[in-house]
Amino acid sequence: MVVVLAKQFSNKPVLSADGAELGHVYNLTMDVKTGALESVLIEPSDQAVSGFETTDNGRLRVPARCIDDLSDFLIVRKPGE
Repeated sequence: MVVVLAKQFSNKPVLSADGAELGHVYNLTMDVKTGALESVLIEPSDQAVSGFETTDNGRLRVPARCIDDLSDFLIVRKPGE
């Protein structure tokens, strides 16, 4: 199991697996019992983004299983890809 601190996600730019800029990390949701990451909420960039569930506030909800990499950017793929 890889341990990643929540502060490593703070305001991190987010790119899709094909290199499109999606926005930046707004917040995280965790399982309170296990501490496992459930999803990442992304404040979208100005361009329209499709393929992700959105919150009532228009933020993108990316399931943890869709995270491919975390370095200078958070790299995510759309569910089902």
